[in-house]
Amino acid sequence: METWFVETNLGPLLHATALDKPVGQWLTTIRRPDGLGKDPERAQRRAEQLAAIDPDWNPGQLGWTVDWQRHYTGLTALLAAGPGLEEIVPGVTYRGDDIGRWLTRQTRIWARLNPEQQHRLGEAGVKPAARPQKTTARTSTKPGAAKNSDAFQ
Repeated sequence: METWFVETNLGPLLHATALDKPVGQWLTTIRRPDGLGKDPERAQRRAEQLAAIDPDWNPGQLGWTVDWQRHYTGLTALLAAGPGLEEIVPGVTYRGDDIGRWLTRQTRIWARLNPEQQHRLGEAGVKPAARPQKTTARTSTKPGAAKNSDAFQ
């Protein structure tokens, strides 16, 4: 049986291989500035070819990290496999990444995510975390309350 894609413990992207070719290192290289070549026309053509294969091939240009994209991909894979969103809690992993913990964090930092990240998570059914209600300190209106607090002092 031929291995099409392998992620090692040394780094999920950098060491990825396809058909025994180091595609992880290659992707890391081409995502760098001028990684598609110094000729702007050729670089544009190459970027278009890559986008035809995967519009998200360069997450940095989309406004998020490879790490965010890997976790998001893990979330969508888990949801496609059957567990509901409520079952993806901290400790639920996909290919070694704790997707549940990542998901919880995304709901907490929702306002810091860019609109496309919010849209993609929203499409998966994710919503921002509810903000806890602030409570005001209770003060006693009993006639002797101030006297008791003075006695404590």
